[in-house]
Amino acid sequence: MTSYDKIWDYAEDHYGIITNAQAGALGVDKHALPAMAQRGTLIKIGHGVYVAKHHIPRENDVYAHSVAIAGETAYLRGSSVVALLRLAPTNPAIVYLGASGRVRRRLPPNIHLEDMRPCTCVEYVGIRSQPIREALQTALHGGEMEADRVAAAARKALADGLLTESEAYEFTKES
Repeated sequence: MTSYDKIWDYAEDHYGIITNAQAGALGVDKHALPAMAQRGTLIKIGHGVYVAKHHIPRENDVYAHSVAIAGETAYLRGSSVVALLRLAPTNPAIVYLGASGRVRRRLPPNIHLEDMRPCTCVEYVGIRSQPIREALQTALHGGEMEADRVAAAARKALADGLLTESEAYEFTKES
């Protein structure tokens, strides 16, 4: 099995993403990724973060790629979690992230990051995220979404089994 085969097998299940650390865990030499990017088999999207050229773009790629670009402590937060779970319309041009540690990487202007925020993260569709209850609170209190839109998202989350009735009520009583 070639280095690219190992990378592709991994990346195929992770939104096309491979990082230097992940490649190392697969036994691929750390110099292989930049060399593959030079040859055009990988596309560099951030510091130590690559996407396989053969990856077919999917709906949630922007969220997975943004989290990967921001680093290992990053997670999706606020209205971006709401958008990921399709609970309410949000601004798709902005991705909201948090990080439990300091992020020193230069991020694209569409990624809004708050670092040094601890999170008991969960994974939704394979993307590290704030739990939906915390994400709704962040979106509401951070001014990312209006109260009536958060209430509608909470009702949809309740219907989808993502919130309990008491958790959903917390957001619907305010609207």
